[in-house]
Amino acid sequence: MRYSAIALAFLLAGCGTGTSSLPTITPAPASSAGSPLPDLQPRLDAIGVLLTDCAARLRGEPVDPADNCTHVMPDVTGVVAEVEKQSSKLPPAGQAALAEVRTQLAAITPCEPWFAAGGTSADRELDARCKKAWDALFRGYSAVRNTA
Repeated sequence: MRYSAIALAFLLAGCGTGTSSLPTITPAPASSAGSPLPDLQPRLDAIGVLLTDCAARLRGEPVDPADNCTHVMPDVTGVVAEVEKQSSKLPPAGQAALAEVRTQLAAITPCEPWFAAGGTSADRELDARCKKAWDALFRGYSAVRNTA
């Protein structure tokens, strides 16, 4: 678990912390104590911060090739797998959002070169498909976070 925290710290530093007017993944008004999955709240919140920071980078901000946010997907997949293990505790909306995130994680897999290029390519069809997959993943993860 300690190694996960260290890796997460590197990811937080690596994905940038610039401010933007983009939407963010933030906790719902309820406290962790009222959450169906209080033990996962810190990880869910941390991944939400990473996705929020990466969204800014994938929407046109200059991206260093070493700082392209592709490394976030394994962490998203990991926390989603942990939520799935306890999904029976989630309300129906959370279970539906979880299924949507799983679908979006599969849809985003072919977009790794797009991520590596900072969310742009010479292929408009690829740009549109990957942007749509990214936006759906972002919305779905936010819904999972807010129901968990």
